[in-house]
Amino acid sequence: MDYEEGYYDEFEDYGTHYGEYAGTYAQDVAGYSDDVINDAFDGEPDAYWNID
Repeated sequence: MDYEEGYYDEFEDYGTHYGEYAGTYAQDVAGYSDDVINDAFDGEPDAYWNID
């Protein structure tokens, strides 16, 4: 987290969280982070196959 001069970018840590969906293909094989699964797949790791 960067608090330099009172500035904090809430998206600085985006894509660095793993573990919530550990054991799923989307995370373990495809490498998607918890953040991406929550945002792009609406929290459904099995929906990874539907991206074009």
